[in-house]
Amino acid sequence: MDKKYPKVVVGCFIRNTQGEILLVKSYKWPGLWVVMGGHIEWGESIEAAVIRETKEELGIAVIFDRVIEVAEFVNDPTFHKSKHFVALQCECHLSDTSQPPIPDNNEIQEARWFPLDQALLLADVLPQTKHTLQKLS
Repeated sequence: MDKKYPKVVVGCFIRNTQGEILLVKSYKWPGLWVVMGGHIEWGESIEAAVIRETKEELGIAVIFDRVIEVAEFVNDPTFHKSKHFVALQCECHLSDTSQPPIPDNNEIQEARWFPLDQALLLADVLPQTKHTLQKLS
């Protein structure tokens, strides 16, 4: 019998110099604003995963600040397929403010900066993303 295990992922709550948060629309979470993120690779630290994922998916360099909280997604109906994730929700900030986010079109449909108070008012934000945003306010 093949056992299944949860996947450990990072969620990247990226701030710019104005304190805005970068939210994305992803093909994996249809119709919802979320933060970008991805899997932690074997032997990779949380910090390294955050830096790698933001470079791969948005073409930007960030500095890791901290893990905000741990979240869990078990067969979330808003995700495009059945999965079990343990997500380390991480705060980071831009290390190069001159480089705008350029979304990898295979992963991200749209990327936009939001003032934190405005992001909290959006109706189409993934509930767990909103929960973590509240911890940043």
